[in-house]
Amino acid sequence: MVIIYFPIWPIKTIRVFWIFFFQEKCSMSDSRIVTMRKSEILDASVLDIPFSFIQYQFGYPVESILRKLNTVPLINLGKYPDTFPHTIKEFHWIQAGSPGSKPWVALGVLTNGLYFFYTAQTQNTPKLFLDSGHMNLWVSFRYSDLIQYAMTLVHYNDYINETV
Repeated sequence: MVIIYFPIWPIKTIRVFWIFFFQEKCSMSDSRIVTMRKSEILDASVLDIPFSFIQYQFGYPVESILRKLNTVPLINLGKYPDTFPHTIKEFHWIQAGSPGSKPWVALGVLTNGLYFFYTAQTQNTPKLFLDSGHMNLWVSFRYSDLIQYAMTLVHYNDYINETV
């Protein structure tokens, strides 16, 4: 008679094992390049569509799109119109989006010295963000926090490929 014993693992252990296993199979890097990089061509006008909807009346006030990073205390970015996106000092990377297929993405610096990472996506409908859409804004005192914790792997790879 053979007895097979399956230990009961806590969920956290399983999650750590799964992440380790998944990273090994996909050959993902453990570290990201966190030095400041910039695009050679920066056309901020490609962000006009999503930026025009960052207002309380459209359902996207800055407070509702602001996402918290564990490494950053809660930050007050001010009230409309003296807040994001009107307080952008400089862009480091911009990726043009298109409704229904590709998100808009931006990385840069605000006038108060905070770094930001912004994403927006919507369906291809006549009302764009009014029908359905989603926006995210992360801010940090450290550029590296945004690269490490706010960017998805897809965004990070695009960032590395499109900047120098």
